[in-house]
Amino acid sequence: METINFSTNWNQKLTCNAFTTIRLHNPSKYQKGRTYEIRQKDSLVAYATAVDVRSFTIDQLNEWRALLDTGYSAAETRGILEKMYKKVDWATQKLDVILLLKVKKWRR
Repeated sequence: METINFSTNWNQKLTCNAFTTIRLHNPSKYQKGRTYEIRQKDSLVAYATAVDVRSFTIDQLNEWRALLDTGYSAAETRGILEKMYKKVDWATQKLDVILLLKVKKWRR
């Protein structure tokens, strides 16, 4: 099972039943219908299934998406992403926003 790791619980979203995450585009990892182990630092938070995955470029990051995902403005979120991913060519790099829904009862 794939894991999605969070270093920070942006906007306290990991306490919600549904939440988003913005990640570098990776169609082999982020797929609609796939279930992930959600971790913050080294702790298991939940299991969640990707309801949808949408790709965009950093210049398409708007207030709506940024505020829901991080709790910060689009400009601040862009700064956070650029700091997190320093070696990325933002002229060509795609991002994915993944909408996740927690699995209520998980059985392995």
